[in-house]
Parts: sequence; structure tokens; C-alpha cells
Amino acid sequence: MFIACLVMGCSEEGVGDKIDESPSLKADYTVLLHKDGHMKTALLNADSDGITINPDVGYFEMVPVPQQFYRNGNQMGFYSSKEDCSGNITVHDFSDGTTALTTAFTEDLNCDRNVKSIAFSGNKALLAYVVPKDTKKDDYYLRILDLTEGSNSFEDVSLAKEPIQLLVSNNKAFVLCLDADITNKYSLMSINIDSGVLTHEVVLGTDVLKISKDGMGNILVSYPNLHNLIDGNTMILGVTTNYLLGKEPKFGYAKQEYLGEQTMYYPMESGSKSSYPHIAAVYDFKENLSILYIYENFLSLEERNLKYEIEDTTMVSYDAKNNLILIGYSKKGDSGKGGLMRIKPIPDPKFVDNINLDGIPMELFPN
Repeated sequence: MFIACLVMGCSEEGVGDKIDESPSLKADYTVLLHKDGHMKTALLNADSDGITINPDVGYFEMVPVPQQFYRNGNQMGFYSSKEDCSGNITVHDFSDGTTALTTAFTEDLNCDRNVKSIAFSGNKALLAYVVPKDTKKDDYYLRILDLTEGSNSFEDVSLAKEPIQLLVSNNKAFVLCLDADITNKYSLMSINIDSGVLTHEVVLGTDVLKISKDGMGNILVSYPNLHNLIDGNTMILGVTTNYLLGKEPKFGYAKQEYLGEQTMYYPMESGSKSSYPHIAAVYDFKENLSILYIYENFLSLEERNLKYEIEDTTMVSYDAKNNLILIGYSKKGDSGKGGLMRIKPIPDPKFVDNINLDGIPMELFPN
């Protein structure tokens, strides 16, 4: 079988929109690549004849890999510290090529400061950080910065618990926090970006893996054996989905994900399902099922080892225009090279094409 259906059932509907029955396969992509501790972008053009590399220079060439990333649609934000212990937040919009930049720290260049997570939305950038203390509890903050050109304004919101992860939805910052000093439980805080006021806090318990957005205004809270959907406006727990033993979708462990309206595309830990550490997976929230695209089921041994030299899956995305799944992978050896292949999803799964890349794919932005 090309696919494996997990969790609660199997359906041929709900994963991938019903688009043109005979797509041209024509598309343009910007792919973010990692190589030797640096990252760069490459522009790709695709049609029914395959994928080619556009010789034009991407949005940036060979910059050091930042400490923190955050994706919001076609925008990608990066936090990088500087030698003087200040730091910058840069937001690239891959739909129009614009860039916004702000200095994160200017007033107190504390080299012990630990930036835990960043996020952004509109003209606001957010940064969660910890200031260690020797004799008492560490200080925790959410810094809200203005990305407007020429502005250096910011507001610090004091947090009672250690921030772990940030995301932004509907002008609210959602902060996954851990009470490491007393209960060792996680909680989810909702903070108004304009006022800096804490509006809600929900205790999540232990073993939280991460938070995500589900595309419909809900906050997705991932655990090893289940996930919860929390209403982003009311912070009321909505649906809890428990996994069958051995059928866990494992998106809570994924370092990279791409969210559609009701689907998530991500590299999944394969376990015994494949000889590769990670495989491309699509989770359908409406149907509560995972669909796996396993290399062994659509590529021969010779293609996997010699033609494409696949080492591991590093990125999964989706081309809505052509209804295609895009799989980025690293190549064997220490060459720092990778590749990108396009796959037709169910109900007609099929390998479409591939291109070799000088770098390992991290994220992809359809143009």
C-alpha cells in the first residue's frame, strides 16, 4: 500500500482540497535551505515537465541559522543574538519580498538572558525570555515590540511561570508556560497584544509537547497520547482526541509543520513503519486520521538509495493550487545537500517529480 491510515479510521476525503481535476502542475516555490550552519533561499519553477531552479538570487544568501524561528502564513520570523548580547528580530514576507527588522534588546545587554520563543503578527513582534537569578526565582517576560519602521518601542509583560513556546492568533499571544517551581504542570496563557493584559489562563497538566493553531481559530495542545482543541476566544476546552496505542500521529514531536484549513502536514517519526527516521504525514482534524506517505511504498530501493540518496524527511508542505504534497529531504553523507519531491495525495497517490538542492529544505513557501 502507498498509504497507511491511522488513529480512528480511514477515508478518502478530507485530506487535500478538491481542486482542478487536470492541474497543469505549474507553480513557483521559495524554499528555505540549511547548509553548514547557514541558511539561504532558492527559487523554484515547476510545471508538467518537472521542477527547475530559478537562477535569480533568493531573498537572502547564506546567513547564519538563527536561534529561533516562527512561521505565520507566508511570513517567516527569525531571532538572532549579537556579540554585544543584544538581538534582532527579522520578519521576511515571502509573498512580496519585504522585510521588517527590529532590535529586541537595547536597554540591558544581559548575556545570560535566555530567549525561549518568538512570534509575530501584523506590526507586532513578540519574544519570550528568561532572566536567570542566582539567589531567587528566575524572572520571566513576554516582550511586545513594534515592527513599524523607525520605532524602538516595546512593552515587557511579567510572567509568573517559565515561557516555553509562543504563538499568535486573532491579536492574542498564546504562551505555553511551565510551573517548574511548584506543580511541574503546564498552562496556556492568553495575552492581549495591544494592552499586554492577561485575559485567560488554563492549566494543561503534564506531558505537553507543544501548541499549534488548527486553522479555524482553535489552539491545538499536543500530548504523547492525545490532543486537545481549545477555543482561541473563550479558552474553553472543545474536543479531546485520544489515540489508540501504536496509532499515535506524533505531530507533537515534529519540529516542522504546515497547516491547512483542517489538515497538518509534517515529518512524522516512523518507528517500525519505515527504515527512514521520519516520513511525510498528513493529519486530518475533521476525520481524525493520519495518512502516511512511506518512501518504500512508492520508490524502489535503487531510486531511494542511488537516484535520490534519501537520508531523512526534513520538511512537508502542500501546494493547494495543484493539490500536491511536497516532501523535503536530506541526502546521505555529510554533503549538506537535499532534495524536494512532489506527490499526488489520496485518492490517487502518485510520485510526480523531484529536484536536487544544494542545501537541506527547512520550509517552503508557494508563490
